[in-house]
Amino acid sequence: MQVSEFLVGKVETAGPETPLRELVHRMRELAIGFIPIVEGDRLVGVITDRDIALRGNPETAPARDSMSMEVICCFQDESVEQARQLMAEHNVSRLPVIDRDHHLVGIIRLADIEGQVKPVKKAVKVTFHKDMIDSSGHPHKVPVKTVYITGAKDKEAAQAAAVRQWEEEKGGVADSVEAEEEPDGR
Repeated sequence: MQVSEFLVGKVETAGPETPLRELVHRMRELAIGFIPIVEGDRLVGVITDRDIALRGNPETAPARDSMSMEVICCFQDESVEQARQLMAEHNVSRLPVIDRDHHLVGIIRLADIEGQVKPVKKAVKVTFHKDMIDSSGHPHKVPVKTVYITGAKDKEAAQAAAVRQWEEEKGGVADSVEAEEEPDGR
């Protein structure tokens, strides 16, 4: 079997000049730890959450300053076994996949190759409310912002993550917060 049969084609990417603070935010929002860096559609590097933690200054630096430029990747027409060997040799669980012109076409994950795809946890919908008084003097809650948190172990953890994110972005807190699991098919 070829890599092209297992690759994930829709991949979050960034350019070399993308600020690290934006990448940190995107990684947190999407619950990912790896973003290929492209110029046009050519793969020029990758950045991981570890790269940012060890080499980056998220306040001022662009991705170019912290990305790994020696990228371990595979071609879409290689065998899955070759990709698996590369992953084992370099102790990684995912590889960018390129065509013969070095254009990024997707990524391949070890879990997909081995049939160990973890079930995707349901998103938890967290809504921030502001307490208001209507024209007749009755209190009611007005939704201010809704976020969807994935990967949390339960509703309480998702709500706590959403509150931390709110505090970082807004510097304050809403009057109330409500979390609910999304039904299947979101």
